[in-house]
Amino acid sequence: MARPCYSKTSRIQKATDFKPLGGWLLPHAAWLPGAVFFLLSFTAARAQGQLLENRITIQKQHTSVYQALDIISEKADCLFIYDSQVVESDKKVKIEADNQPLREVLDKLLQNPDLSYKVIGRHILIYKKVRQMQTVVEPPPIPLPPDSIKHIIIKGHVFDNENKTPVPYASIGILQENIGTITNTDGYFVLKVPAGYSGSELVVSHLGYMSQGIPIQLLDEQQVDIYLVQRIISIQEVIIRYIDPNFLISKAVEQRKTNNSLVPVYLTAFYREGVLKNDHILNYSEAVFKVYKSPFGQSEHSDQVKMLKSRKVQNAIQKDTVFLKLKAGVLTGLQLDIVKVLPSFLDIAQSSAYTFTYSNLVSYNSQDAYAVTFVQNEGIDEALFTGTLYIDKESYAILGADFEINPDYLHLAANDLILHKSRKLIVKLEKISYSINYSAFNRRYYFNHARCDIRLKTRIRNRLKSDNFNTFLEIATCHIDTANVTRFTKQEVIKPDVVFSDAPYVYDEAFWKEYNFIAPEEKLNEALSRIIGKIEKIE
Repeated sequence: MARPCYSKTSRIQKATDFKPLGGWLLPHAAWLPGAVFFLLSFTAARAQGQLLENRITIQKQHTSVYQALDIISEKADCLFIYDSQVVESDKKVKIEADNQPLREVLDKLLQNPDLSYKVIGRHILIYKKVRQMQTVVEPPPIPLPPDSIKHIIIKGHVFDNENKTPVPYASIGILQENIGTITNTDGYFVLKVPAGYSGSELVVSHLGYMSQGIPIQLLDEQQVDIYLVQRIISIQEVIIRYIDPNFLISKAVEQRKTNNSLVPVYLTAFYREGVLKNDHILNYSEAVFKVYKSPFGQSEHSDQVKMLKSRKVQNAIQKDTVFLKLKAGVLTGLQLDIVKVLPSFLDIAQSSAYTFTYSNLVSYNSQDAYAVTFVQNEGIDEALFTGTLYIDKESYAILGADFEINPDYLHLAANDLILHKSRKLIVKLEKISYSINYSAFNRRYYFNHARCDIRLKTRIRNRLKSDNFNTFLEIATCHIDTANVTRFTKQEVIKPDVVFSDAPYVYDEAFWKEYNFIAPEEKLNEALSRIIGKIEKIE
């Protein structure tokens, strides 16, 4: 795995797009494009050499390779991207430099002649050189059709820079083009970017962290580990005054007509859901949908979903099955759009059922946001929510929320979730949690990601042994299209019917072709690989 290591005081530089000069400027200068290319190449090479020849001084100390590179990044004002296994990031080393060139310091630290460096801007990729094999005469390769060479695949993990824990649900993508995905609960992601955007910048962001930008040219064919630095908002950025949380809630609800789309859009969304019993998968589904997302103000029932590609694993027998409303599918996932389908804590008519508290000013995808916590008031015997809502400081846009059903009243929610069960079966809900966020595009906010997790236990009456069930639903927007949006025909809209074919399940990223998806967690992937089940494939 590779890891960009970021200086805590670094500034992100934007990549520059170069456009070739037209021949009409100088009709007789047929050499000009080549000359320009040579000039740019020479300039780039010189810039690379200059950064690697910058001299730094570091006092002698013993540390890990990871920490040593972090120290060097601050001293040299650069950002490293590297494969943590190749450079052995946890290896204990001695680092010392007395006004030495950066290249020399790196060579001495890494002590691996197979490693080399590539520089773009302030980013330095440390990579393993491909060994030259003995020359073998082979027939020339068969040219691939143009459509087959059109995507760059980027893989990696996102971690917290301080404690090295995974950062789940981090946003990964190209902001200007609104192409992206999110990390899974392991912090892992896979992103497919059209080759035409190779000169763009990949932006990684999450609540409470500084956003990071990385040139996509450095990430092609690399697996990267990205360490996000927590953003601490200084006291100068916080106006010390009373902030009425009830006002923030009502203002956020009111501003939806300004902050959210008033016209329909197409969302290309990846969806997955699964049920696990005692860590063994009973069923698992994943799909790519094209969603006709109706504008704010219209009912969520006016949204439409068209299937693009999907597959499903079934590994359950009848006695294992617990029927949940969560299994209603992608339409249920779209109803987690809290801007459109107001939950009780955003419904002004039900606001008296909650106590709202202004918690803090936080960083939310590099934006200052108000964090407002809410809890169910005492004396209200209903299964309501508790959690935190994030509201943009400037526009009052609803940026996201993390919440759960009040644990004290989970037993009241069972009847709403369980559609059918045997009288002998006792079901105990343990947790029902939600995570939802929105992304900005063209000054409007769109549904970006939602996840629902349910944990429960079941046992047969008069028996001591119980079973643990985990079920989840997740939907992520991978692309937004605002041009020529019309409703789907009746024949295109998704139907509940499914088509199965018998086959062993083998997880294959190539199955999704050009579509972006949420990578399965390592534990889930292992469980899936053990299943010989039924796979649904619809193309």
